[in-house]
Amino acid sequence: MQLTIVDAFTQTPGAGNRAGVVLDAAGLDAEAMQRIATAVGASETAFLLSPPGEGTVRLRYFTPTDEIDFCGHATVATFHLLAERGVLKVPGVYRLECRAGTLDVELEAVGPRGARAWIVTPRLPWVESPVPLEAVMPLVGGTVEMVDRSLPVLRNGHRVMVPLRRREDVWALAPRSGALAEALRPHGLRGVYVFTRETKDASSIAHSRYFVPGLGVAEDPVTGSAAGPLGMYLATHGVLALPDNGGTVRARIEQGDAIGKPGRIEVEVTGRPGQPERARIGGVAVTVIEGTLRA
Repeated sequence: MQLTIVDAFTQTPGAGNRAGVVLDAAGLDAEAMQRIATAVGASETAFLLSPPGEGTVRLRYFTPTDEIDFCGHATVATFHLLAERGVLKVPGVYRLECRAGTLDVELEAVGPRGARAWIVTPRLPWVESPVPLEAVMPLVGGTVEMVDRSLPVLRNGHRVMVPLRRREDVWALAPRSGALAEALRPHGLRGVYVFTRETKDASSIAHSRYFVPGLGVAEDPVTGSAAGPLGMYLATHGVLALPDNGGTVRARIEQGDAIGKPGRIEVEVTGRPGQPERARIGGVAVTVIEGTLRA
């Protein structure tokens, strides 16, 4: 099986978030894809189900232990690779078909040969977290005193999103993965996404970490699927200011620095103040290894 390793949300090999990409997955069943993803050991591996036709790219995503509906960094990695090999034209507008639905993807030219993928992220409901902070924070290695009480703790899909006051508190977290996964599982949750408005770069809007033991990932280095919802959250609560008459703004989210794999996710939110309607994530990538997986 031909396999490519791509680092997404960075142009530096070894930084960002690593994805496996299989461009010829036709004929593979779910069991085979899972076996490959487990062997690769990246947080996610993307499988291209058929050659892109009429502007449509069909993908499935697997962590080392489970299939998931959508993965931001593995999508960036796949579109980067397809553009790099000349399969997709840059610039160009395409459709992504995956278990989360049909999503729009735009390839934007970056420099003489590079590309940035802009992906509309799925919209999921925001509800109150079913797990109390007093239970969550000790399991991620923190305390309730670290929480930024000016913003709400909410559930979005299979994650709980927790705002913290300081970047040093975000960096200090050391989760107990097994206990965290066990506490989240009865509520259908897989992970905890923590973030702070205290950033490394003045041009960024948030700094984050994501612990996903429920999907076999102790810590996801740079998470596109959470960055889009975070952009919507920040716009809803007035941290990211949308134009009074409606429009689009862009911001940058930092992640991965705490574990030596820094990555940067561009986020674009469209809507009115307090009423975001759509979010896109943008990212570049770099091809690291091409080879053959024997299993």
